[in-house]
Amino acid sequence: MAIWRATLVIIGIVCACTCGGRTECGNHAQISLLTSVHDDPSCRKLSPKGVLLYEAAKLLAEIHNNKSTGYDIELTVLDTCGSIAGSLKAGMKALVGADTNCLQPPHYLGIIGPDTATNAEAVHKITSVLKVPHIVRRESNSPFLHYLAKESDSYLIQGTLKVVEQLKWKSFSLVVNADEDGEDDTQNIAKKLTMAAIEKGLCVLIHDGDDDDLTTHIVHIGKPEEGFFSKPVNATVIVLSEGHLDDHLNHVNSTNSILLLEDSRNEFAGLETRVLKSKWWSSKDTGKYDAEELREVRWLEDAITVYAKALDALCKKKKCKSQVNPVDWNNVLSNVLTGYAKESHTTAMSIDLSMKVKAADLQSLGTVAVEKNKATLHWGDEDSNDDDDDDDDDDDHNGEEMPNIFKKLIAKEKGTRTGCATTAKEIKLMHEEDEDAAQVLVSEMDNSEWWTMVGTVSGVGVAMFVVGILAVYVVYTNIRGPVVPKNARVERDTSLRRVGSDRETPVRAPRHARTLQRRDSNRSIRSTISEKSV
Repeated sequence: MAIWRATLVIIGIVCACTCGGRTECGNHAQISLLTSVHDDPSCRKLSPKGVLLYEAAKLLAEIHNNKSTGYDIELTVLDTCGSIAGSLKAGMKALVGADTNCLQPPHYLGIIGPDTATNAEAVHKITSVLKVPHIVRRESNSPFLHYLAKESDSYLIQGTLKVVEQLKWKSFSLVVNADEDGEDDTQNIAKKLTMAAIEKGLCVLIHDGDDDDLTTHIVHIGKPEEGFFSKPVNATVIVLSEGHLDDHLNHVNSTNSILLLEDSRNEFAGLETRVLKSKWWSSKDTGKYDAEELREVRWLEDAITVYAKALDALCKKKKCKSQVNPVDWNNVLSNVLTGYAKESHTTAMSIDLSMKVKAADLQSLGTVAVEKNKATLHWGDEDSNDDDDDDDDDDDHNGEEMPNIFKKLIAKEKGTRTGCATTAKEIKLMHEEDEDAAQVLVSEMDNSEWWTMVGTVSGVGVAMFVVGILAVYVVYTNIRGPVVPKNARVERDTSLRRVGSDRETPVRAPRHARTLQRRDSNRSIRSTISEKSV
């Protein structure tokens, strides 16, 4: 009953808020992005990741529109404030802004997000009434919630182990620099790297904060802290990063040899400038740009690409002259998403390998190409795709000579293998916790639109309450029956009625006439006595 009542309230809200709105849908395809620009229910704590996704969404839409020859995409970003209440409010704004008369493609394609599974399910209860699809980060059984997996980080694991193999290490210390907010994937990568290294027979020494336990072979995941390279002496440090740390490492001056492994794909041109100059930063806040969050930007890019490909596939069949049935659009989107996921798994990835010694700048040594779970190391600056004929070599050098600066790092393992990790349980695996289900906080209501929604909900609620009272009165009246006036004389029927049938007309049993008896004879006296006794 509660679900149906909530559905009626939602429909009433949408109808009330869109009444009198525009009827022309325009010549663009609209997508709504629901993300946490602010990271608290009161919408006061600004999230650097949210600002990054906001600016990235605007940039990606511009890039697509400059290349596309079909419909232009208009990407609207709505702040969920990291709560269920904020997500519901953002979902309402998305529907109202799109106009319920234009919620089918090619005018409205769907929603991206919200970020968490709990918030996505909550908003889906609203949007599923109108059959609006979502692309989300978590798997779901709902037919309109389409799961798009984040780009796999297995290529980073394969590339790191390939470099470790070339260095002929048998053991190494693993250092993880997790993000303060716990939003990055460094610990997840560390766990996968530990498991893969153990399978190859390597000894992994988990760093627990004691600098004295660091060995001369170190694998560091994430951006190193200031002063980290002053702790080990004459060590070889492999830094694995998802972002670009060239500027950060070029300022380091230490006795250690640093090998940098990072994604070879270029950053999104102009994104850093947009983030640092974003309108979201107040005068008190300083703009922050975290290159480690670029995987989130690439996931957003994939989601936009899936919507665009689905629209192109739909327009080829029906030419997009009229609005499409939402169920048909949902099926097309699901099929395109499945095919896109298969293509992404077979795409070859490339990792740049650079080296720094003492105060010198980073020097490029080559690239590590990863395709179909096989890593190939290519020395030099040439593109790894030019040497496809030599991919089957066991040494994976493709006839190229290993740089002398790298050869000097190869040394025989010394010391005992003690304290090795046997499982990856020593590393805490981070998961995104959906704590919003346990505590629902109402975000600030600072605009007239939200109060209009609240008034509509109140009006619909009062109307439903009155209808309920009338329904109860009608049922009660039918059960009670007609009411007798006060001045009317009531005649009580004292005759016996048959139990179980109160509405039947009472029927009196006829009394048999007694036969007159003669009082002057003994027989008559006996008959009378006998009859009375009976």
